[in-house]
Amino acid sequence: MKSQSIAVDQPQYVESIQAGRGIAALLVVVHHAAQKAHALSGGAIPLFDFGIIGVDIFFMISGFIIYFVTANKTMTHVEFMEKRIIRVFPLYWGLSLLALLVFILAPKLINSNAQEPTDIAASFFLWPTSAPYLVNNGWTLTYEIIFYGLWALVALPTARPKNAYLACLVLAAASFIGLLSGLDYKIMNFSLFLEFAFGVAIGVAFKKGLIRQSMPVSIVLMAAGAFLAHLAISEGLGSSELRGFALAIPSAMIFFGLISLGSFWARLRVILAIGDSSYSLYLFHPFILVAIPLAVKLLGFTSVPQILVISVAVCIASIWASHMVYRFVEFPLTQMMRGMIKSAKSFSAARAR
Repeated sequence: MKSQSIAVDQPQYVESIQAGRGIAALLVVVHHAAQKAHALSGGAIPLFDFGIIGVDIFFMISGFIIYFVTANKTMTHVEFMEKRIIRVFPLYWGLSLLALLVFILAPKLINSNAQEPTDIAASFFLWPTSAPYLVNNGWTLTYEIIFYGLWALVALPTARPKNAYLACLVLAAASFIGLLSGLDYKIMNFSLFLEFAFGVAIGVAFKKGLIRQSMPVSIVLMAAGAFLAHLAISEGLGSSELRGFALAIPSAMIFFGLISLGSFWARLRVILAIGDSSYSLYLFHPFILVAIPLAVKLLGFTSVPQILVISVAVCIASIWASHMVYRFVEFPLTQMMRGMIKSAKSFSAARAR
């Protein structure tokens, strides 16, 4: 089939991004489940360190989306940050409060294997720290918020392509400056900002109609990107200050390949549904995965097949539970916050007349 440009007004845009989100979230979930299974089996069940690439893909998707939703539009810095805060914080703060309650009642269930004590203040304000957050995956949101701030300063009020290119340069410069600063990468790994830059660049290419739908190209890109990522992660680069430099290109290849599949994703409704609830899944799955060691201990399972069955079952349960959180908490809460802000603005405008 002759390849065709994926026009920005086609549903393949949303489907490709949602599929990317779903796959990225699943990679992280399996990675964390494998860690627990590995420990419970005495190392007999291998780790799935490749799953950390899900975070890098998320950063790339974020760069892509932020360019796409602001491209050639006039938007104030306040409007932009307002929308981002509504998207990020309601669910995150809600789950952080839940984790705080668990931490108070049963502290061993929160970050029990961490080398540093949980930083409660940093958990809510998302400031950089090497200590774990109450919702440990929240560390990635620190990078998201900083990226939003840089984007607002450099690319707004009108995100034209030249502004996007400048933002990419600033993000790349931040990656190198951070590396040279000597700051502990466990507190802030500046190299990860390079991944947002790649996402923005792919967003510009997409907006210009340069990405074409092609199954063969997609398969080759994703396979090659996965192979390169596996090599980098196997060498320990995924847990070093060079993570962004090592995984930016492999992640970009995987992400580009996901987009290039275009209409293919319409056939995989389950992946798209997981993509819809990917933010809930990303933040909420640790609450469910604690059931793996609890179930293994309760049932007295010791064999590798038994531990694997429990791990798979809990992973599936976390996907279902997270989708419920999305439907009944994340989505309604976000809509409510948007409605409240809209009403407040209308009230202020009415009083100003």
